[in-house]
Amino acid sequence: MARRLCRLPRLLLPLAAAPRPQPRLPALNPSPAALLRPSSSPTPTPTPSFPAFPRLFSSSSAGDSSMVVVGSADSFEDIHAKVQVEKLPAVFYYTAVWCGPCRAMAPVIEKMSRQYPKIPVYKVDIDMEGLGTRLSNLKIFSVPTFHFYHKGEKSSEVVGADVKKLEAAMESLHKQQ
Repeated sequence: MARRLCRLPRLLLPLAAAPRPQPRLPALNPSPAALLRPSSSPTPTPTPSFPAFPRLFSSSSAGDSSMVVVGSADSFEDIHAKVQVEKLPAVFYYTAVWCGPCRAMAPVIEKMSRQYPKIPVYKVDIDMEGLGTRLSNLKIFSVPTFHFYHKGEKSSEVVGADVKKLEAAMESLHKQQ
C-alpha cells in the first residue's frame, strides 16, 4: 500500500519568505458598440477573489486534548528547545492546509491527542514565515511528517498518512514514559 504524502520543494526558504502575488484577470475586449457609446466612468477591471483555506487543524476547547497549535517560528524554536533541554516526551506534527493527506490525518491525530493527554502534540504549519531553514535542518521534505521525542531525543519518525505506523509510534512513546 502506497503512503500518501505531499512532497515539498527542496528550497523551502524562498517559498516561505516570498509574498504570493495575486493574479490579475486580463481586461475583457469590449464590443464595437461599447467603443462607440460614450462612457461617463470607466468600467473597473474585475479582481479575482480566492477563498482562504480553512484551518482545519485546531486545538480542542474541551481541554482534554494535548494538541498545541504553534503560532510562530519563534514559538516553535522555544518549544523545540524546551523539549530537548528538559528531556520531555512530545510529538511534532508538521502539516499544511493545502495538503490532502494532512487533512485526512487531522481527525486521527486529534483522537490520539485525546487518548494520550500526557504527551503533547505540537502542530506546526510548514507555511509559517521564518520556518524554511529550520525545516530543512530537520529534514522535513514531505507532509504530513510526525517526529516523536523521548527524553529530549527524536526516537522515531512517521512520514505520510500511515495511520497504523502513527498509532504504533504513539503507543511506543506512551509505553516508554
